[in-house]
Amino acid sequence: MSFSLGVSIAVFTLIAIREWLPSFLKIWHVMTAGAVVLLVSMTITPQDALKAIDWNVMLYLFSVFSIGRALYENGISHRIAGWMVGWRTPGVSLVAFMLLFALVAAVLTNDAAAIIGTPIALMLAHQTGADQRTFLIALCVAVTVGSMATPIGNPQNLLIAASGEVPAPMVTFLIWLIVPTLICLGGSALWLSWRMVVTTPEAGTSEIEGQEGTQWPVLLAIAVLVVLVTVESVLAATRSDIGYPLGVAAAIACLPVYLFDGARVRTFLRLDWPTLVFFVSMFIVTGALLESGSLQAMLGDERQHMNEPMVTAGISFFGSQVFSNVPLVDMYLKLLPSFEVANLMMLAGVSTLAGNVFIISAASNVIVLQMADRMGAKEVTFTQFMKDVLPIGLVSTGITIAWILMLETHLGG
Repeated sequence: MSFSLGVSIAVFTLIAIREWLPSFLKIWHVMTAGAVVLLVSMTITPQDALKAIDWNVMLYLFSVFSIGRALYENGISHRIAGWMVGWRTPGVSLVAFMLLFALVAAVLTNDAAAIIGTPIALMLAHQTGADQRTFLIALCVAVTVGSMATPIGNPQNLLIAASGEVPAPMVTFLIWLIVPTLICLGGSALWLSWRMVVTTPEAGTSEIEGQEGTQWPVLLAIAVLVVLVTVESVLAATRSDIGYPLGVAAAIACLPVYLFDGARVRTFLRLDWPTLVFFVSMFIVTGALLESGSLQAMLGDERQHMNEPMVTAGISFFGSQVFSNVPLVDMYLKLLPSFEVANLMMLAGVSTLAGNVFIISAASNVIVLQMADRMGAKEVTFTQFMKDVLPIGLVSTGITIAWILMLETHLGG
């Protein structure tokens, strides 16, 4: 076993058992420690570490973090929560919340939806008297399931669409994945509504206080982001020679926040910097693992079967539990011997839904729970998360696998 593989196993094991470790130890601490060990031991050189980091993804995350924080700082998140709690029934509020943020994830990616939705989830829980854990987990599930349907829904789908092997990405993703997305989203909402614990709602608004500020810059930023993401998707679908990275699009979109918003300094200082550090560290850890050749050696001759949908489904599901779905897909695409649409759709669908198992299975889960922790929410433990989400992950993955195999047979015929 290579040193990088040993470090990776240690990192993900510590994250899994973190609820039994000292409370001051956070997920990002563990991942960063792993990256530091690999760098200090020269298992990966600083130059290779920089190459392993996906700077496009990092720029996108920084930009949407900025937009999401500006929404909160200017009181817009509070207004959204106030509108949704107007349904009065906690169960209906939960379903409406999940549907809204599944749509946001499909349009703006799951990470953006997670960033925007976390403070709203906490405010809705406070105002309806529901357990915070239910709304936070509902957000994790909604942004994961909703993001599956489009090539811009999550980073792993973006990687697959950017491979150039998917014809008309937006149309292709919708044909293959919209049906299981809708089925899984509806079932997940019913399951979590049934499990929700409600006490007497507290009077007043949320304990999480926002400030009224200049709102048009952040609203303009969202509008620009939607336009740029949509245009990029159309360009990709038409295989145009003109295009731009989504990180650049997001950076352009967030400019109004830093140029015109009076709360820009507060927005910048209160960004979720630990989560950004987590992602940088994660890229270094997985980059060292891929560079070591351990995965290639473990796969052996089985690598030739990686273009078979059922093999892809198994590796995607279980591999995402070890490496998280974004780095798993990045590594998988680099190891694939050939590309077929059905197999790529299986990779997209199963790696996405595999996020509905453990906290570390999806980057969006980490974003939601680390943001909530910084906002003073009660910790959602590894065990609590798994109990609520594992049934969703297993059933939704089974439904998606069956649908893709059926569609492959039908289209093949």
